[in-house]
Amino acid sequence: MTALKRKHLYRLAFLFMVVLLIFYPLFYTEYIYTDEATQLWNYRPGSGFSMFGAQGRWITEFLISKSFAAVDTIREVTSIRVFALFMWLACVPLWYVTLKRMAAEGPGYEYLPFFTCLYLVTSLPFSISIQWASCIELPIANTAALLSGAIWYTGIRNKDKLWSIPVGAAMGSVVAGLISLFSYQNGFGCFLIPFVFHYISAYTTRKDQVFVKGLAFYFFMYVLYFLLFKLLLVVNQLSGDARTGVYLNPGDKLQFFFSQALKRAFWFNIVVNDENKLARAMYKILFVGWMLLAFIRFGRLQAVKYIVAALLVFLFAYFPSLVVKENFSSNRTLLAVDMCVFVVCAEMVLSIVKHLQVRRVIGYSVAIVLLIPGWYNFNKGFLQPIHEEYAGIKNYFQQYYEPGITTIYFIRPAEDAFRNKYKLQSSMDEFGVPSTFFSWVPEPLMRQLVYEKTDSREKASQLTIKEWDNPEAFSASGEQVTPGTLVVNVPEIMASGK
Repeated sequence: MTALKRKHLYRLAFLFMVVLLIFYPLFYTEYIYTDEATQLWNYRPGSGFSMFGAQGRWITEFLISKSFAAVDTIREVTSIRVFALFMWLACVPLWYVTLKRMAAEGPGYEYLPFFTCLYLVTSLPFSISIQWASCIELPIANTAALLSGAIWYTGIRNKDKLWSIPVGAAMGSVVAGLISLFSYQNGFGCFLIPFVFHYISAYTTRKDQVFVKGLAFYFFMYVLYFLLFKLLLVVNQLSGDARTGVYLNPGDKLQFFFSQALKRAFWFNIVVNDENKLARAMYKILFVGWMLLAFIRFGRLQAVKYIVAALLVFLFAYFPSLVVKENFSSNRTLLAVDMCVFVVCAEMVLSIVKHLQVRRVIGYSVAIVLLIPGWYNFNKGFLQPIHEEYAGIKNYFQQYYEPGITTIYFIRPAEDAFRNKYKLQSSMDEFGVPSTFFSWVPEPLMRQLVYEKTDSREKASQLTIKEWDNPEAFSASGEQVTPGTLVVNVPEIMASGK
């Protein structure tokens, strides 16, 4: 990293302060969230348990398996989340310096790197990768992708010949790109950030040539990764995960992208229910407004070219999710699209607003708009309800579990339980949804709690655990509650505040 002037160090210090002010409760709050229960219970040393290798995420498999094998209790999972936080603190300067180099040629872009990084640290994917120990690969995947793109971009931006290939830049970009792809495939979309900025910048040349070479190398990396992924499956004698199967349906996927994924990117860091009509309207207004500004700025022909290039980047940044069957636009998959959309929108504002005082007002306003939701999303939208859900279940369990218990009947809460109790907006499986709503959570959670209370993994493994979607389904089942049975009624626990 090149030496930074004092003003840049101050900006980085501010970004660090923002991260710590948002996430400091993480250090002392005990909870467990969805997949963490499965991973804590199953990733024992020598167990051979694996979740991510068959999905082509070998670096993630290494990180998750080693991290969860190193902890033994729910309280200790906090250390994994803290590790993710410090990984991001190490990565944020790389983002800042990379973005600063990209914007260096534009005198009007001085604050673009800072505000882009401020958006990064207050974004939903950033929060998810810290609050959810199951996503600790995201700092590596997204940052390695950005560096891969920056290395290739630096190597080609001043080359006159279209087919000129800088070998050193190509090798460095391949290494960083494979690290990203073998961590989290959707993170590799961050590779495109330097290229979309180069194309939209008012101060760059060779736009088409650099853009085309960037996209060509981007898809070359996917081909290389796919071949290596298939080879590793054969070497390790694994069958591919159904979630990684190639699915080609352009019409369905384009509809999914523009109605779901891109919509979330234009909501920036606001958590909104999918069915919220006002939020849907805001997406359309912002999207159409951006295109209208392009026509005002460039004129008809150049505006069409600009819009097509930007939309291609938005679309290609989400490429892994567009070639698999699953249509699930979770926020953790969207960091690359989020960052590309923010850079494009921020550059448009900077290009149109020239008055210094107006820029300052917009800058302060943007900072406030990012900081308040950034703090709220983690502390109120996620941590408080999830901690209270877990604390209620744990306290109930500690009070009523006895050594003679051999069977647990678990009644799960409704998906909208947090929305009703805390008046929260929800987003996918990441914000505003009870952890124990998901059917794969109760069994490992109950076994882990029995293990922590009895210090006997064997006793916990021998438990019989049955679960129901709601109290009505449990009543209708006719199951008898015997002296050796413990009923964990989460809706009742949440309502009573136990």
